[in-house]
Amino acid sequence: MSNINNHGVSINKIELSPHLQELTFEQAAAIQGGAEIEVFTDINFGGNALTVTAGNAGEQFQFTGDFNNSISSAKVVSGTWDLRSDDNGGGVGITLQPGDYSDFRAFGGNDIFSLAIATVA
Repeated sequence: MSNINNHGVSINKIELSPHLQELTFEQAAAIQGGAEIEVFTDINFGGNALTVTAGNAGEQFQFTGDFNNSISSAKVVSGTWDLRSDDNGGGVGITLQPGDYSDFRAFGGNDIFSLAIATVA
């Protein structure tokens, strides 16, 4: 720590440790315990987009309208998300960790999901 004297007032300047780093928005959201996913109706993050956030583990979001059984790709910003084909949480499902998922056909789950369940970090 260095000492700076400005007009007779002593101010301590804190030097940052080289072991600290600035967090991205996504990292900060995960640390705060939130979960966020952006879903798209077309592959490669196209079509209509919807962002869903959750603050508690087990929070569920029912897809309706244009998004019900129409999700084809997603970006998981934070937390873990279980996408399910049945409204009651059953049926076909996939679990997504933070990252980009450009085509659900690879998971055998294109245009079938109707429910998202958050697992908060």
